[in-house]
Amino acid sequence: MNTMKIKRIHKSRRLAFLLRHDRSYKFDSFGWREVSDLLMNHDYSYDELSAIVAENNKQRFEFSEDGSYIRARQGHSIAVDVELTEMTPPEVLYHGTSTDNVAHILSEGILPMTRLHVHLSADVDTAAKVGSRHGEAVVLVVDTAAMSRAGHKFFVSRNGVWLVDRVDAAYVTLLR
Repeated sequence: MNTMKIKRIHKSRRLAFLLRHDRSYKFDSFGWREVSDLLMNHDYSYDELSAIVAENNKQRFEFSEDGSYIRARQGHSIAVDVELTEMTPPEVLYHGTSTDNVAHILSEGILPMTRLHVHLSADVDTAAKVGSRHGEAVVLVVDTAAMSRAGHKFFVSRNGVWLVDRVDAAYVTLLR
């Protein structure tokens, strides 16, 4: 991998932190951060930010209409309203994790941990990629139809990630 690509990955990961978890910054209620702050205080150029937003394969970030603000679409540990759309989920969704977490999840469920929501994927491949970031990947099937009937609310971010407050263990099975 060339050094330019490595630098872009590093800056993208740093941006994810700055837009999701930076408690030293005063975000507005919708999670927007001033682009000028990133340019002046965090060693980004506007071209770099534009490339990260455009090239991110999961479309994690977005600019405001006028381009003066930027935010992450989901994944926050800071309470912000990223204007999620409540929707009825498909019959099942998937959650990728590592083998180290499976026993705990099967007994305790899927918890948001430091984030505001549990992230679920509409397809197995995406869930497997998410799980592989944490070790040997395991894909779990979530019975979202049953959860929905039980009154759980599901949301979809603008980039298609399904979100829910938590998933009780009763709704989780291993993908075989």
